Amino acid sequence: MIGTLFLFLLLALYLAYLKFAKKEGARGDAQAAYEWEERSAMPRVIAEGRLLLSEEYFRTEVPRRLGARFDQVFLGADGLVYPVDTKRRKKRQIHRYDQVELSVQGAVLRHGRIAVVNGQAVAPFGFIRLMVDGSLEYRRVPLLGDDELAHLHDRYYDLHAGKVEANGPDRAGACAKCAYLQSCPTGRERLGM
Repeated sequence: MIGTLFLFLLLALYLAYLKFAKKEGARGDAQAAYEWEERSAMPRVIAEGRLLLSEEYFRTEVPRRLGARFDQVFLGADGLVYPVDTKRRKKRQIHRYDQVELSVQGAVLRHGRIAVVNGQAVAPFGFIRLMVDGSLEYRRVPLLGDDELAHLHDRYYDLHAGKVEANGPDRAGACAKCAYLQSCPTGRERLGM
């Protein structure tokens, strides 16, 4: 009797294991399919490379005190390090601030103490991973240099300190949507207020 009960218990455990293994196998297949689809959309240099960082934050003091949260950082097949930033948009557009954000990531990679980067050279461009209506596209974006980033950093703080006036955007319509319109003489003047 005890032997039969033991065999029955052993059979039940084996069946539970098979069910679990089948579920995990399906999960693994789905993961493999997702990774294949993702890699096939990537530019070859990063698709053939390896992921170094994902969703991590680092800082640097050079060229100024800067911090960046990295969506992804790849060591490319060519040995260079590439920042990749994901944007979900309604239109296939890359904005100037996307370039600035990616460039700050590049500066942090160049000058920060990030063990996995380990002194590897940073590419002169990064990628914006653009998601629009469920479709995926990677766009190459040139990175700004340290001098340009230092200038933007200094100008930002000079604007907030009132030392310089804002240039205003290229289009006056952008001023109408700006949160600082009430305190911006340039914006009010452009809108005739």
